[in-house]
Amino acid sequence: MLVPSVLGLVEERESGARREVERLRGEAARLAAALGEAEAELSRLVIARETLCDVLRAEPGDRGGAVAIGPARAGADGGIRVAVPVRGPGMGSVVLPPIYRQLAEVLEASGELLQAGELTRLLGLEATASAVEGVRAKAKRLVVRGWAVQADRGRFASASVRAVAA
Repeated sequence: MLVPSVLGLVEERESGARREVERLRGEAARLAAALGEAEAELSRLVIARETLCDVLRAEPGDRGGAVAIGPARAGADGGIRVAVPVRGPGMGSVVLPPIYRQLAEVLEASGELLQAGELTRLLGLEATASAVEGVRAKAKRLVVRGWAVQADRGRFASASVRAVAA
């Protein structure tokens, strides 16, 4: 009759625990990659839904102050449009579509120059490449319409805050 040594039993259990840790690390890496892909897809769908809502809210035939965001179709008047009005005296951000309003309010509250990645995080979005580029494009639309200003190296600020600071 063989009596296993206590040290041998502990080493055997340690080896089993080590294998389980490695298996779980591999599973965690796979899940982290899947989570990243799912978050990127969610970000794209949120942007698509918000854009669609903006398009559906626009008045039929309303071209004033609209910015093209999609390709023109044959015979169409310039493609899909989102109503982002040119900022006039006394206009508040309430006239902006929701995502643009949130962006303008973040710029206003910050009072400093922010990059698109910082804006993306402040909007509560995952800072994926597609989300950052979407926010950058929206910030540039706000610049074109007078709601924001763009400084060197792609930093954005509220036009009203920059006007007061100047």
